[in-house]
Order: sequence, then C-alpha cells, then structure tokens
Amino acid sequence: MLVAKLRSSNVDPAAGAKTELQRIIGLIKEKWQDVHIIIRGDSAYSRENIMAWCESQMGVDYILAMATNSQLKLRASDTIEKAKADYEARLEPVTKLIETLFSLDEQLEEVGQLVPESTWYRSLCYKTQKSWSRSRRVVTKVCYGCHGSKMRHVVTSLPASKISPSLLYTNKYCPRGEMENRIKEQQLDLFADRTSTQTMSSNQLRLWLSSRCLCFDASLSPELFI
Repeated sequence: MLVAKLRSSNVDPAAGAKTELQRIIGLIKEKWQDVHIIIRGDSAYSRENIMAWCESQMGVDYILAMATNSQLKLRASDTIEKAKADYEARLEPVTKLIETLFSLDEQLEEVGQLVPESTWYRSLCYKTQKSWSRSRRVVTKVCYGCHGSKMRHVVTSLPASKISPSLLYTNKYCPRGEMENRIKEQQLDLFADRTSTQTMSSNQLRLWLSSRCLCFDASLSPELFI
C-alpha cells in the first residue's frame, strides 16, 4: 500500500491523482533510478495531465482504460466482423449437430451459449478532438458471442514494437482486477469503509489504520494501481 487518501464524494475521481503519482514515483526513483514503472487505472484516470506527465518521465509507462465512443466503434468495425464470422463459423457445426438430436424451436440462444465467445484484439493510433494533446496507442478488445459484440479499450504508452495488443491487454492490464480484490479485502475485512465520524480527519485516521494492516503478496509485479 503506497497511499490511502480519503476524499469527499463530490470531487472528480482523478482529482489529486497526478500529485500523488509524482510524489510516490519520485520516492521510488530516489532508491531505484532504473526501475520500470507501469501505472494501471480505470477509465476515470485516462486524463491528459496524467498521461502527458508519464510520457515526460524516463521509465514510466501507463495502461489506462478508456470509454468507447462512436469513432472507436467505427474503427473497430472490421474487427467486429472478423469476430462475428469466427464465432458463427464455430457455432454452425454445433447447431447442425443439435438439430439432428433435438428440435431447436426457440432455443437458438441456448445453443449459442455452448460456443465460447470469439475474442479479437487490435491496436490503432488515436487522438481525441480536444482533450488529448497528441495521438496515442489504443488497444481494443472485441468479444462476439450469443449476446452480440462487446468492446473494451485501453490507452497505453507502451509501443506495439514491445508488446502485442493481446498480451498487453491480458498480461499487463487485466491483472489490475486482482489488485482490486486487495482493495475489497481492505474495505470489507479490515473495515476501511467505517468512516462514520463527523470529521474528515478522524475518518482519514481510520482509513490509515486499516491500511496499516493490509499486506500485499510479495509475488505481485511492481506496478502502480490507481
């Protein structure tokens, strides 16, 4: 645990994040100048000031989720079609087999659930109209199954020459979900959500006390999680 900061509920989720990153990374770099740091976070933190600061630092990269939009959907249309074709190609022999054994009637959706989703990844160079100062690498994950297509996006400073889209998403970004389990353990098992006093300072003290008890598995990779 590097920082535990209590904030009021009416502030921007990313408020103060850059300041904390600067402080923490500065302390780390004082001891280990050559260490490579990867910052991971959800879509609340894919902000220009955070990304631009990381890009200005040596040995600091980021992988941040970002919300989808009409442009990203349009540019992923070919990947969606490939995922759909792949899923339907694997679904067809299963459907034919089931038809020889049973009467399908209206149970086509149940048959579709027998076939795993088709998952495809793609990498593109993308820039927003106003909020980003430069083009950045965006990795899109497309899943197509019986319920249609689903898309997820991450923006990263890691170049395609160093890591493929699929490995970046599965090996670098997705493990942050396991880090969220540590936060849930702190909230539920160590009562970090017990902030029922009348002042912010006393509630902050309670948060610090629960944080003091939280120990991370030493096998986890040295990556910063927001």
